[in-house]
Amino acid sequence: VRVGERTYPGFPASAVGLSDPAARVAFFALLPDQDLNERVEVFARDAAGNQSTVDLPDYRVFPKPFARSRIQVDDRFLQRVVPAIAQNTPNMTIDTSDVLQGFLTINGELRRKNGETIAALAQKSAPDMMWKENFQQLGNSQVEARFADHRTYLYQGKEVDQQVHLGFDLAVTANVPIASAQRGVVVHADYLGIYGNCVIVDHGLGVQTLYAHLASMDVKPGDRVEKGQTLGRSGMTGLAGGDHLHFTMLVNGQAVNPVEWWDSKWMQDRVFRKVKEAGGASGSEAS
Repeated sequence: VRVGERTYPGFPASAVGLSDPAARVAFFALLPDQDLNERVEVFARDAAGNQSTVDLPDYRVFPKPFARSRIQVDDRFLQRVVPAIAQNTPNMTIDTSDVLQGFLTINGELRRKNGETIAALAQKSAPDMMWKENFQQLGNSQVEARFADHRTYLYQGKEVDQQVHLGFDLAVTANVPIASAQRGVVVHADYLGIYGNCVIVDHGLGVQTLYAHLASMDVKPGDRVEKGQTLGRSGMTGLAGGDHLHFTMLVNGQAVNPVEWWDSKWMQDRVFRKVKEAGGASGSEAS
């Protein structure tokens, strides 16, 4: 499936229990930075390179408001995060003598590189839907920042940067156990720039979850985890102002709103019902 310039791969539909060998299943999303009227199309290509494309029919998109916030950064914060991130990112030059400049490099260039790493990990997604129910939010957590929050950063009263926050910041107390939102396989458990100590779990069919700023990690790549299993402890590693979990829901490496995936009704309407309907129609595609 192609949404604008972004492409989402199809997987054999046997992953969701469909018997038609020609059927494919794909999860895709319209992202916050895309136009509401972005073209959505389904395409197929054979071994000879012949391609057929059709527009996705009968879909509706509703606008969603996203928050805007202003974040003050001071020397104390910069002195804490910039040298630590630089030390853990040896393959990139980050100025630690001028911490503001170092911060801007981290918040811009390193953020983009981290995004490329996350997108590459989507290629490791298994052709298997490992879940049968909705994903799970961190228990008893308070939301400190929401998905697609547009942030303006201020230093000494002046605007110095703008970025979009692609996840949820969830806080309980310091050093709380961080549970996997769903069963899956760990594809990343290491330091990752702005995300600090970061675990990424693959749930199959391009769907993954990211857990960032951890104080410690209890899993390693290749580990199979169950829904609710502890992945590590919350912390403030990376570009974090305090102890919390930064949680991101990913579809083929692209961040999407986790609120929908936490919602059992949305999952029934937008995932499981569509799979069931596709199973009842020969040659259908489930998406």
